[in-house]
Amino acid sequence: MRTIGITLVLIMELVLQATFFQFFNINGHSPDFVLVTLIVIGIYFEKEESWKYGLIIGILKDVFFGIVFGVYSLLYFVVVIIISWIGKSMFKESLVAPLILFPVGILVSNLLLFLINYLLGKGIAFSEFVAARGPVYLAVNLVGTLIVYTLFNMLRKRGYLLDKTRI
Repeated sequence: MRTIGITLVLIMELVLQATFFQFFNINGHSPDFVLVTLIVIGIYFEKEESWKYGLIIGILKDVFFGIVFGVYSLLYFVVVIIISWIGKSMFKESLVAPLILFPVGILVSNLLLFLINYLLGKGIAFSEFVAARGPVYLAVNLVGTLIVYTLFNMLRKRGYLLDKTRI
């Protein structure tokens, strides 16, 4: 039941990100709530469970918004696995976990996205890519991560995320 609920939240975030959140941006950057939610899922759940969320939402994003099928499926799958593997020994209620793992998740996802685009011949200069993913992009998504992480903590404290979570 929890899997269905989290998947529905991710689908809702995907739709809102493609529509509503486009109007609320700072210097052209709006939070990537799907990615930050996947990072938080990687913090909270074992990799045996969390990879499913990355793969499912990645496939949906590829089908509806991707230019080349499989890019976001691979990207989200790898990010969730890495975050889950690194975060398996962290204390989940501390803000240290998302503050440490957020940059790792963003770095992995962006480097992988750059590499995939480069290999597909659709890449841009690395300096342009880094400039597009600069401090404003990081700040906006860090705020998004803290919002999602706080919501997950509230749900856990109310008992909605207790089974199979690493607390």
